[in-house]
Amino acid sequence: MRLFSSLSIRSGLVLTALLAVLPALALQLVTGLEHRRHLETEAKAEVSRAAAAMAEVQERITDSTRLLLTALAAMPELRARDAAACSALFATLLDKNPLYTNVLAADANGDMFASGLPFALLNFSDRKYFRDAMATRQFVAGEYVVSRTTGTPSFPFALPILDETGQAVGVLIAAVKLDSFDAVFARLHMPGAANLGLADRNGIRLFYRPVNPANPVGSPIRPAVFDAIQAGGDEGLTLQPGSDGVLRYYAFRKLRLSPTAPPYMSLVVGLPENVILAPANRALAENLGLLAAAAALALGVAWVVGGPILARRLARIADTAARIGQGDRQARTGVPHDASGIGTVAASLDAMADQLAASDAERDRALAALRASQQRLAHITASMPDWIWETDANGRYVYMGEKVKDALGYEPASLIGRSVYDGLAPGEDETMRQIVGKALEACLPIRDLINWRIAADGSRRCLMCNAVPWHDEDGTFRGYRGVSKDVTKWVEADRAVRASLAEKEILLKEVHHRVKNNLQIISSLLYLQAEQVDDPVALESFRVSRNRIASMALVHEEIYRSADLARIRLDNYIRDLLPKIFGQVGQGAPVAVDCRLDAVTVPIEQAVPAGLVVNELLTNAHKHAFRDNEQARLDVTLAVRDGFVEIDVADNGPGLAPDFAVESTGTLGMQLVGNLARQLGGQVTARNDHGAVFSLTFPTAGRT
Repeated sequence: MRLFSSLSIRSGLVLTALLAVLPALALQLVTGLEHRRHLETEAKAEVSRAAAAMAEVQERITDSTRLLLTALAAMPELRARDAAACSALFATLLDKNPLYTNVLAADANGDMFASGLPFALLNFSDRKYFRDAMATRQFVAGEYVVSRTTGTPSFPFALPILDETGQAVGVLIAAVKLDSFDAVFARLHMPGAANLGLADRNGIRLFYRPVNPANPVGSPIRPAVFDAIQAGGDEGLTLQPGSDGVLRYYAFRKLRLSPTAPPYMSLVVGLPENVILAPANRALAENLGLLAAAAALALGVAWVVGGPILARRLARIADTAARIGQGDRQARTGVPHDASGIGTVAASLDAMADQLAASDAERDRALAALRASQQRLAHITASMPDWIWETDANGRYVYMGEKVKDALGYEPASLIGRSVYDGLAPGEDETMRQIVGKALEACLPIRDLINWRIAADGSRRCLMCNAVPWHDEDGTFRGYRGVSKDVTKWVEADRAVRASLAEKEILLKEVHHRVKNNLQIISSLLYLQAEQVDDPVALESFRVSRNRIASMALVHEEIYRSADLARIRLDNYIRDLLPKIFGQVGQGAPVAVDCRLDAVTVPIEQAVPAGLVVNELLTNAHKHAFRDNEQARLDVTLAVRDGFVEIDVADNGPGLAPDFAVESTGTLGMQLVGNLARQLGGQVTARNDHGAVFSLTFPTAGRT
């Protein structure tokens, strides 16, 4: 106090002006820093919301693709390997779903047999997603590839085709266009400096917008960013320099096919730090400059003019500065803005107040822009056919999307406060409680939960739900946030398809059973007719005809007993045919039969002609090879080599004549053998090797 009392008026005014300005300076610094922190927080939330929105879109694409491939795998055309019908169906799907570059099917060897686009013979066995689908027998996601059918960058999904025994006999593949995310990125309405990137499990860039030659699709993303994503959880935020050297906040999301599966895709939204903080830095610099100018001017006037006559006006200026320092942006000095020093100081202080008010207005506009961005995201959500909901920790709804009214007929407000178990269809409660209870215990996401509910009109509706737990800032579990969709039509269609397939399978088995019985009746009629014939030649003709009819009946019997109505085991057929021709087979039999038969499956259109050929060759050996041969021996082999089925019938009889040729033989049996071999797209050869050896070779069904 002694120091202040000893100051002159001039010095006191100078000191007073300085002290009056200091609170405003401090407040401006605090306000500027607070503005920076606020913009930074809002920007982090914005990029995180954008990443969540994009992740939700991709998960919907994945779910839709899974459902599409599952439905296709159940189609009878696919199970029958009807390439033309499958390709036509795939082409129709591509026309209605421009999201995909192609939809195709390949057999267990990776050879493509159907495609939505015109195709040549292609093989996909070297693709990792193909091997994964065959090995796991589950729906799998691939990685960045260049489509072999279109030559464009794509991201494939694959689903194994399972036979009746659960074995994988092929793979369905749907490749997503990588440039299809352009429309989603445009709807986000992110700032011009923001970017969006997608990478596969190996860190290979799938998509990057805006387009930048330094970040081409198909190249690895920046290692530091990829390492930060790998080290983080399923979602997170990191501050890293991009490939252009600009420091950005990157919000990322990892996408998985199931909670325990590794991520198949990472989604990253980046926003430069300098863009986020530019408004606050600019406003702070301008305000500090104005404040500094005002302070310098006030000190100069106080020093030059100083005196008792200025005290009152200086007091008003000091009071105004104090009020501004306390946050009153409407405070003004009331001193005339004349050419005097005090008038100039008052004008500067009032101008500073105007600038602070303008800065506040700018901040309000920035907050309004952020709210508008949130509204845009809400509109995107509202445009989806699914609805979003939220529950508290006790499983009661605290938010329900409007789209629930379209699916169940309930007003969203009427469901607030109700339990997730309310409205379940009879028999659903126990299963629902078990699944949700386990998720709650471990605080795990809920994936593809199917449940039936009673709609407002009393009908049953099938819903598929996905949800994730959410926590407050302290990490306390607060409930679940999720998305539900009405899948009633899909489930009912799946049931109808399964019922139809089962009915057709029963009918087809009955057809084969009746054909076999009719052939046996014909064989019996021939037998009865033969009883009235004495001519040995005619009797032999009757016997040969009965054997041929029996061989065809055996094909239908094998199909009737088989789980696969379209294919039979050729090795089992030969084993069953041998006793019908040679009688007893095995120890003590007049002919020693050695069968080396691999497990070979052929379709019915190949089974009948192949069975007739084998019947003719075995009948020929029985008739000509074992006369007066006490050590009669017959060797039958069956194998598949290089895509061809090979059947050898060898005896130890007298052998063939030197000039013997199958095509030039005049017997009906050999003519039938030659014609049937050509029908199979193969050939029959004959040679001598310690007896006669006949070989039938024809391509497997996939190569005809």
